[in-house]
Amino acid sequence: MIPFRIAILGGVVVLAAGCTDSPGPSAGPSLPPLPSGPPVVAPVAGPKPSFVHAQELSDQVKVGMTQETVESMFGPPDKAGYKTYGRATPTPWQALEWEWVFQDVVPHRVFWIAFQRDPQGVWRV
Repeated sequence: MIPFRIAILGGVVVLAAGCTDSPGPSAGPSLPPLPSGPPVVAPVAGPKPSFVHAQELSDQVKVGMTQETVESMFGPPDKAGYKTYGRATPTPWQALEWEWVFQDVVPHRVFWIAFQRDPQGVWRV
């Protein structure tokens, strides 16, 4: 699990423009169904930070942070969804991805964070 977390920390905080996923062929073992409904998180007061401020805050994102902590830093995500990582490994896993789109810069920028469910069922960076 530690190598996965190191890989996640290295690739979790991404600032990119125009990133898209292209669905590939489904390979590997089937995964258990995801829970129904979005994860429950506490509401946050205040607007989403500017892109420049979000860049500064991204340095403070650490492995092990909960959804609530991340949401208190960046506000609620603009998009959220599940993605499978490690399809080429013996044990692929589900991630919860949150995405914020910053339109205060041109070209627009996207910031996303991936969460992995811990053994207690809590989604963490």
